[in-house]
Amino acid sequence: MLGAAVALAFDMTSVLALMYPGRERVEIIASDGDTYVFACKPGPLGEPPRDQAEEAMAAFEENVGKFAEVFVGEMMQGIEAGEPSLGSALAMTGRTNSWAGAITNHMEKEYGCILLG
Repeated sequence: MLGAAVALAFDMTSVLALMYPGRERVEIIASDGDTYVFACKPGPLGEPPRDQAEEAMAAFEENVGKFAEVFVGEMMQGIEAGEPSLGSALAMTGRTNSWAGAITNHMEKEYGCILLG
């Protein structure tokens, strides 16, 4: 049985190479101690993918902090105004998805990095 499970295992590096050619898998430890994984290419002046990932992580942390402040502020305003919670939740989900798309595009264009997890 174990042999079958091992036979199904594969190296994610090869899958990433197909999905993101020319990128390196880089693990970065965030300021909160969590580990994030990026697929990065070298910078425009030949900066190593690790440097690119560190810059992308700094931008991500700054942006997520700002987004969280706005998110909580708007949520509190909705509660104080007595807005229906389902409507507020749906609006915030839309804003969260929009923010996630924007920061993903920013990290890709600015740093050549894709956040994998």
